[in-house]
Amino acid sequence: MGGKASLFLVIGFSLIFMIAGRNFNNMAGDTTDNMINYFYDTKTHQMAASGINLVVSRLYTDINCQDGTYNFNFDGGAILVTLRTTDYILNKKELISVGSITTGGKTYSSTFRVIMKPSYFSKFAYFSDNEGYNINWSGKDTIWGPMNTNGSIQFSGNSVFHGEVSIGGAVTYNRNHPIFDKGLIKNYLITLPASGIDTVKKYAGGGYQFTGHSVVYFEFRKDSVRYRYSTSGSGSTWTYKLASTFAPNGVILANNAELHISGTVQGKYTIAASGTSGNLGDVYLDDDIKYYIRPDLTLDPPGSNSTDMLGIIANSDVIVTDNVPNNSNITIEAAIYAGSGSFKVQNYDQKKYYPLNSNRGFINLFGGITQKTRGAVGTGDGNTISTGYGKRYRYDERLLYSHPSAYPGVGTFEIVSWFE
Repeated sequence: MGGKASLFLVIGFSLIFMIAGRNFNNMAGDTTDNMINYFYDTKTHQMAASGINLVVSRLYTDINCQDGTYNFNFDGGAILVTLRTTDYILNKKELISVGSITTGGKTYSSTFRVIMKPSYFSKFAYFSDNEGYNINWSGKDTIWGPMNTNGSIQFSGNSVFHGEVSIGGAVTYNRNHPIFDKGLIKNYLITLPASGIDTVKKYAGGGYQFTGHSVVYFEFRKDSVRYRYSTSGSGSTWTYKLASTFAPNGVILANNAELHISGTVQGKYTIAASGTSGNLGDVYLDDDIKYYIRPDLTLDPPGSNSTDMLGIIANSDVIVTDNVPNNSNITIEAAIYAGSGSFKVQNYDQKKYYPLNSNRGFINLFGGITQKTRGAVGTGDGNTISTGYGKRYRYDERLLYSHPSAYPGVGTFEIVSWFE
């Protein structure tokens, strides 16, 4: 019995080791297969990403890059990128990149999808080509949203910036400690177009154009508008129009004129003034200009029921008028563009309609400002407003992915969404 028992024991252990050995061999084979699959999956993933980057770089250097397909060969594999326009009005582009490798009778592939759109200056809460001479950011200044200046900035107080800040020139702190919540990028330049008003002129034919009048007074009145050409005498009678039929595509241009605006905006519009001499090409803000439904003040979710959006474009300056309605604070809800001039306050260092050396409160801006040269809006010691206005600028976050009609573009595309 002892011999038989020993024989069965040996046979049993042999079977166990045979099964275990087979399992170990299978595990080793599976591990090798998994490593091979992981290698080629990762490789095709990186190839697809590279295809996106290759075509995106073309769009950055050539905004008129045509729709089509692009083929690239890489290390035994292939990259196929398809570029097509999905929205011809907004000029949105879709890129689909497929990286693939066939080896050992098996094909590995990975796909990326990216949506891009032109970049517009309206995306900035604040943009200036230069900051002017001896104008400071004070301790009363707060900005939400992205900011860029190609110039240098200096501080007379502890300003607060809640968005990303990029600067082309120097920063002079003067022993102050401004707060950059999302960081500060230096040596960063963005070219301002020579004539941003050209974009408005391109689309004004589908809207409304004022011609032959050197001054235009215009008021938004929710679903209607009114305008006149003088405050007294001939031309002082208001003309009333339904807004939707007055400017079907939302673009309103005062050709070679000084434009005065105010009112409540219901819908999506851009209003602009062209001209290069005197006050022609200037836009004056004679009173509050507000949205009928302000998106950040609505509920379920914020802004869900607001389509109101305004672009204010001046070939020269956008100016807060020194008048009685603007004695105490002014509300501006719009994306502002002063192409060759500034966003500024008339008589910022004095006051005709209020006691001298008294401030006028705050500019409550919801939107953004783009200007050639930073304009002055008030005076003070850094923490106190002496004359003019303090700044309360809040960014309209819709401007990250949308823009007012015919707003000037940066001249490049930007990525809106990325799927992989």
